[in-house]
Amino acid sequence: MSTQSRTQLDELMSHIEETWSNLNTLFDDLAARNGWDQQHGTDWTFADLPYHLAYCNQEILIRGIKAGPNLPDGEQELLASADAINAWNARKFAERPADQTAAQSVLQWRRTCDEIRQLTSEMTDTDLDRPFWMPLFFGWRDVREGFLFTRAHDWGEFMQLRIYMGREDPIPSAGVTRAYLKRMLGSFPLFFNPEAAAGRQFTVVMAFADPGVGAFSFQVADGAVAFVESRLPQADLVMTQSAETFLKTLTGMLDPAEAIQSGLVQVNDLDSLATFGQLFPLP
Repeated sequence: MSTQSRTQLDELMSHIEETWSNLNTLFDDLAARNGWDQQHGTDWTFADLPYHLAYCNQEILIRGIKAGPNLPDGEQELLASADAINAWNARKFAERPADQTAAQSVLQWRRTCDEIRQLTSEMTDTDLDRPFWMPLFFGWRDVREGFLFTRAHDWGEFMQLRIYMGREDPIPSAGVTRAYLKRMLGSFPLFFNPEAAAGRQFTVVMAFADPGVGAFSFQVADGAVAFVESRLPQADLVMTQSAETFLKTLTGMLDPAEAIQSGLVQVNDLDSLATFGQLFPLP
């Protein structure tokens, strides 16, 4: 085995393994009480989630690592919109055998987790820089992007399932929670409106009440935006909430206005909140 560093890879896999363990806790609970038929949002039941996680592992991370730069042109499918991703999910669900049980889907998912463990056992941090096809939005990136996606995606799926199950545990660590928030908030500049920012100086702090998670900031100046992984002073807008509330509003499980009115999201200035909406017109 190579003696090259695995610091980055080990941290990524540690976070992913934590979330997999938390998912297994929830799956074991559902299996013990045969709760798989419960509704998961508007379109899924709980039984759909392990199958979804399995094909995401297989089609995104495993395939991307194995193929590297040799992925055939005809297989370089790019899902560049929410509609395209929804259609892809529908297509993958249509491939599931009609008689596949939830237990079989959990086993299928666990096998993909084992395959990822096997692949990473032979990797070092250098391998994170290898070419990787990311079918969701980006196209060609590096292997690191595949792990960053899996870490954030699986955390979000775990938390949504926990919410739908009405549970408050398992509690994810501050490290993996902050990593999820960094990825989600780090995408906000993609929706930045430079015209609304012309001639404007504006600082936003997103603070999280979860122990050890901390805060992130956006600094707008001269028509540009910078994402900062800390709390900037003298912010025009400070929004304070839990990571769970952020997830709920981001995924449509909770209306943002309702979250503010109920106090789940605390805002220091409503006028500044309106400015934030102009600067970041999120879909």
